[in-house]
Amino acid sequence: MDLLQRKLGLISLAFMLPALFFSTAGILDAAIGIEGANRLLEAMLARPFFKLLLSPAVVIGGPLVAFVLNACQVVHVSADMVNEEFVIALSVKRLFGRLICLAVAGGLLLLLMTYGFVENFKIVAR
Repeated sequence: MDLLQRKLGLISLAFMLPALFFSTAGILDAAIGIEGANRLLEAMLARPFFKLLLSPAVVIGGPLVAFVLNACQVVHVSADMVNEEFVIALSVKRLFGRLICLAVAGGLLLLLMTYGFVENFKIVAR
């Protein structure tokens, strides 16, 4: 069981690596002013393998898959009838490693979706 848990942690990390790299390069360039990360990103995108690895489907899909993999192990939803009331219960297991992976994957998804919205937002005059 412990070996399975460790493998799922590594698999989650592998799914999140392209998004982490892409986000880190953007933050280093925009917030700190280090342009080397963006130059490395441009050089990598010139090659077909890295173009596939850093495609939008992989960059957004990786954290999404990692989020689902960890959420399936941490979150449990149950529904039951108690005293003629429909009760839905949400329970969260205290698996701190999984919760950290869940938080990182959720944060990456939030960051990438916010970036996608802000980058493509246009104000239309009425």
